[in-house]
Amino acid sequence: MHILLRFARAIDGLTTAIARFVRWGLLANAILITANALSRKLFSVASASAFDLQWQFFAAVVLLMAAYTLQRDEHVRIDIVSSHLGERGRAWLDLLGICFVLLPVCAALVFVSWPHFLDSFQSGESRATRESTSTIPAWIIKGFIPAGFVLLGMQGVAEAIRCIACLNGALPRRPNRQGLIQGG
Repeated sequence: MHILLRFARAIDGLTTAIARFVRWGLLANAILITANALSRKLFSVASASAFDLQWQFFAAVVLLMAAYTLQRDEHVRIDIVSSHLGERGRAWLDLLGICFVLLPVCAALVFVSWPHFLDSFQSGESRATRESTSTIPAWIIKGFIPAGFVLLGMQGVAEAIRCIACLNGALPRRPNRQGLIQGG
């Protein structure tokens, strides 16, 4: 069990490192939005690529920070049910949710999105369409989809390891948000 817990901590470290890097994307996006708005209002100059980049920054942050949200126990959960369960009950609920919902959804989304990323990367597809003249490569944003779900799935494995450790008595259950919500 100690080897698995060490593996879970390694996944936590990777998730945290990525989150610390990616969070700067929010600042970059705010600067980009401000610059784009100012250039439109003050100089009547608009850039399709800058506008396209705004939502790509935001999408990348959301996709890559989902795993960190799970790690920090800030994810959506059925608190009505879990608040009535003890430590072991919450561990079972989380373990079942991870195994039967989170991991299959992550695997399915990686399976579905990976070929689109590869096709886009190999063809050099850009975001340019009839509605946009953006020249940003489409594979960048398409690559964040499988990357985000791989990272989320890995964090799910780490959380499942902790649930199993809790059920085996090797690790106390991490306190959940319930105390924070109720002010305790």
